Amino acid sequence: MGDFIRRLLIAAIMLLFVSLLFLGGKASEAQSPSLSERTKGWTWPSEGMISDTFNTRNGDHKGIDIAGDLGASVYAVDKGLVVKSYYSQSYGNVIFIKHENGLETVYAHLNERLVVEKQKVEMGDIIGKMGNTGRSSGVHLHFEIHEKEWTVTKENAINPILALGDAEVGQTVEAAAKPARQEAAEAKRKQAEKDMTTKAENEKKSEAEEKEKATKIEKAKPETLEITVEEPVDYDPELGQVPYKKAIYYIKENEISKILGELPALQAPKSISIQQFNEEKQGKERNIGAPFTTYYE
Repeated sequence: MGDFIRRLLIAAIMLLFVSLLFLGGKASEAQSPSLSERTKGWTWPSEGMISDTFNTRNGDHKGIDIAGDLGASVYAVDKGLVVKSYYSQSYGNVIFIKHENGLETVYAHLNERLVVEKQKVEMGDIIGKMGNTGRSSGVHLHFEIHEKEWTVTKENAINPILALGDAEVGQTVEAAAKPARQEAAEAKRKQAEKDMTTKAENEKKSEAEEKEKATKIEKAKPETLEITVEEPVDYDPELGQVPYKKAIYYIKENEISKILGELPALQAPKSISIQQFNEEKQGKERNIGAPFTTYYE
């Protein structure tokens, strides 16, 4: 009787543990977003015809193939970070992108790679051009999705059809902009316009500041006056002097005011005699800081 009770207790305890594990698994599954939720808004990574699907070739084909034109655009299906961008003997030119939803996508056999490692991309960004590099029998894009990360054994591979939508071999697909991609593209366009407007405003402001600065510098320059003094110059053949008829004096604005008593200084007479000039100069008690500069014509 005692053994029976012990066995019954052990069975009850084991049943309790199994129930807890089952419920815990269900709760965890309920809390984790589904694949469809995580890939909502995704678009096909390129345009073309489905030429092969997931798990063919004895289960070794862990992606889908989209055949198209050489050089056709290849798009990022969602925003993320480029974790690899290199040439592989098997994949050819290949790009790996890690997404915020915990998935990693692979774009292989590219003719050209347009992004580099550690580069951030947005949904719909052109990341490469379709090609026929690596172990490839024709121009196409080989596309893979992996849970968390890509591995050599590809045990984390997910059928891309589950994320992108039903498609069969021979069916044509389009990288049509879905709502989420449209919103991302529109936001990117508006930001670019905003940046251009800000740049133009800054350039305009800088130009205005430069003009204002130039004006201040121009105003800060010392003002000078030109006074033409007409007076015959005695000719001395021995000294080789030339009998010039007039001389031009350039005098600072404040100095000519002191000499001639003219206010404002810029209204000085155009022509005075040398005798008048000397008389006016000697009649003022002042000290000119710099000598007059005289130019003869």
